[in-house]
Amino acid sequence: MGSIRVTNLGKAYKQYSTRWSRLAEWVDPFNRARHQLKWVLQDINFHVDAGEAVGVIGINGAGKSTLLKLITGTVQPTNGNVAINGRVAAMLELGMGFHPDFSGRQNVYMAGQLIGIGTEEMATLMPQVEAWADIGEYMDQPVRVYSSGMQMHLAFSVATAKRPDVLIVDEALSVGDAYFQHKSFDRIRAFRAQGTTLLIVSHDKAAIQSICDRAILLAGGRLEKEGSPEEIMDFYNAMLAEKENQTVRVEKREDGKVQTISGTGESTVCDIALLNEKGERCEVVG
Repeated sequence: MGSIRVTNLGKAYKQYSTRWSRLAEWVDPFNRARHQLKWVLQDINFHVDAGEAVGVIGINGAGKSTLLKLITGTVQPTNGNVAINGRVAAMLELGMGFHPDFSGRQNVYMAGQLIGIGTEEMATLMPQVEAWADIGEYMDQPVRVYSSGMQMHLAFSVATAKRPDVLIVDEALSVGDAYFQHKSFDRIRAFRAQGTTLLIVSHDKAAIQSICDRAILLAGGRLEKEGSPEEIMDFYNAMLAEKENQTVRVEKREDGKVQTISGTGESTVCDIALLNEKGERCEVVG
């Protein structure tokens, strides 16, 4: 069973005023620093327990993709640490790990080795990978002639050829068509039912609410809020409204749930009813 624990995680990049400043610092590393740190992420703490699904939400530039790269180890943190238990499959950037001049089939073998699947085992899994990717004769064509959707079909098929302990997905599914997204989420749900731990970045409210147990909201490189998918999506939508100079407030309802309310306040919905052709209220069952 897989799990993820992120502790005091931060990532900063060096910014130089001129290219000569970079050279001077490199030539004389014992002299004063000639750069400033630009923090992309700071003080990130959260955990994903075995078999749990957590969604990561935030506006563009909030640090979502950087967070997943730090978790998967493709980028090294400036401070803090990440502990992962179990075999990890990750879908980060489109076509990541694919060589454009090699065929889809050749790339399947290479990508399989990157996630711990040997050549012989991948040969056994190849018919399943081909069938799920569903790209036909393009399987033996160079990846450089693939559309973005075809690359995603093949990449997702390879990454999920074997059920991973931990599956990490970064908005990758938004590239595909509706059929691909439906098929992908079906596979993710099947993995979840078998105990796979899931960390997914998505702006799709329905996907987050239907798949995830919890959600976290990133804003300005920090963890702004953590809670149920419904609560976090409401707060996220309210943040977007606030950018348009609308008001935002959080209220606790009588049933104990937290509701985020946004808008200009110029109009208010007092009641919603379903009426029949005579204008009479219909009784809603269920």
